[in-house]
Amino acid sequence: MTVTLQVNQIQDRLEKDFVPYIDTSDIQHHSRMNLEKQQLTRALAAMCIAVHSHIPAQEAAACVTDGANDDGIDAISYSNITKTVYIIQSKYQEHTPSPTDVEKFTRGIRHLLDGNYDFMNRKLQSRREEIDENLNDCDHIVAVFCYLSPDAPAEETLDVSTKFTNDINASGNILEFQYMKLNDIHAERRIAQTMENAEVDLQVEKWLTPGDYKKEIMGIVTGNQIAELYTRFGDALFDNNIRKVIQNSETNNLILDTIRNTPTSFWAYNNGITILANTINCIGKPRPSLSGSERFKLSSVSIVNGAQTSGALGRALGEGIPLDDIYVTVRIISTEDQEEDFGQNVTRFTNTQNTIGVREFVALDPNQEYWHQTLRDAGYLYTYKTGGQPDNEDFRLSFGLEEATRALACLSGIEDATRTKSKISQMWSNIEGERYKRLFPEELNVMTMVNAVIFWRSFNDLYSQFISSSEGKRKKVLQEGTYACCTLAMEKFGYDHVLPDVERQDIEDWLESNARLIEQLASACFDQHEAVNGSGYAGSFFKNSDKVSNLADTLRQTVLHQSW
Repeated sequence: MTVTLQVNQIQDRLEKDFVPYIDTSDIQHHSRMNLEKQQLTRALAAMCIAVHSHIPAQEAAACVTDGANDDGIDAISYSNITKTVYIIQSKYQEHTPSPTDVEKFTRGIRHLLDGNYDFMNRKLQSRREEIDENLNDCDHIVAVFCYLSPDAPAEETLDVSTKFTNDINASGNILEFQYMKLNDIHAERRIAQTMENAEVDLQVEKWLTPGDYKKEIMGIVTGNQIAELYTRFGDALFDNNIRKVIQNSETNNLILDTIRNTPTSFWAYNNGITILANTINCIGKPRPSLSGSERFKLSSVSIVNGAQTSGALGRALGEGIPLDDIYVTVRIISTEDQEEDFGQNVTRFTNTQNTIGVREFVALDPNQEYWHQTLRDAGYLYTYKTGGQPDNEDFRLSFGLEEATRALACLSGIEDATRTKSKISQMWSNIEGERYKRLFPEELNVMTMVNAVIFWRSFNDLYSQFISSSEGKRKKVLQEGTYACCTLAMEKFGYDHVLPDVERQDIEDWLESNARLIEQLASACFDQHEAVNGSGYAGSFFKNSDKVSNLADTLRQTVLHQSW
């Protein structure tokens, strides 16, 4: 197939599937020819987002940031399921990207990672809070340069992206750089149609229905089928799932552990999934037999409850984990001939009950209830169960499990503080494990917990002033360094104080009198980070226990000892 024919077919799909959703309000003054090219460039960026994030065309188009002063960032999106940020540069041109093109793109990515929006347009500025939150939350960043040439980039161009990737990954693999050329784009040109017409066949075992099977069925399906659905449609499967925004990789990891280690128990441990479909039909049988095994065809499917289960099975399939012994309970509900808001109501009500997460298992530790009651009797409210509400009117102090974990991790030391910053649920995943016991030993003095929380809060009140007065990369580094600096400040405080024996005022007075020291600590944290990881990504650096420990040793020598 000639290059021209492939480009024409791609253009046809872009014009039909993506251009209608592209915002061109900022370029209406352009000539017709230039306007059309800009539309196609933005549509190509949206298509690339749809391919990688597995979201519908209209949603992908809303992720486009192309325009004047876009700093080389043409689109950006986030997958809550895979915890991946996708950053796109698109060139609607039939030649390979030059080193200059890639340098501009990498410079923009670095600005995003450093929290530096000075060079960016209104579209990116308006999404700053969202982008920063996603970058802080993500486990993976994928940068994609897409273009309409069948050829791979030249060696000198590849050198630019390789060097950039190596720099960012100096403290841990976080960034992946990809080139999406003509053949790749042509193969995915029908992605919008795939997303909007999710028609699937499911083999359902042991099925039943309360009435007409074309309205609702319940049964058991193999894990392979759900995994293949996720692989095929990705996050588009969860477009109607109101809870997908709170999906977290920790819970997915627990499900994945069950798949790996105890697959035959998966069905017993798992709540199953709920699928909405426009229609339900039995393949080859107008009247299927109950309780047997039947194959059903579903149109326009959407998983409205069970995104974490589906995502974990998809990950398992991608990692080559056998799914032969995995079974999942499914409930399939048709929206055909129903009221307009029926699907929304199913989604809302099936998500009313909270999914049990890692932190819920902390409640199995009887000491938690003892600490809760002991502190309550002393006028402090400590809540360790999900749903516990703060009460600052009737109690001297009100705090929850997450805040207590962060404070006690900083009190424990740099390693636990760094792990907690990276993934707080690591500290709760095994209540018999060493990590949990270091923070919550049976002999824990409840006033140690209270005063650690007071120190954590008071330190953050002071430290946040230094963050807010900073800009760009300095601000980003100070934010990432909060746990490390708080840990060192707690160490310093502990030289002259016994934490369970002090009063709140003692902590606040000490921090106030040592405000200059904390400011020096923050400045030295930034300077040392720049010295050892200046071209790297601060987000990865401050999740690396070895690197943060080395930085902390330097700060102890250069700042804390100088203050004595």
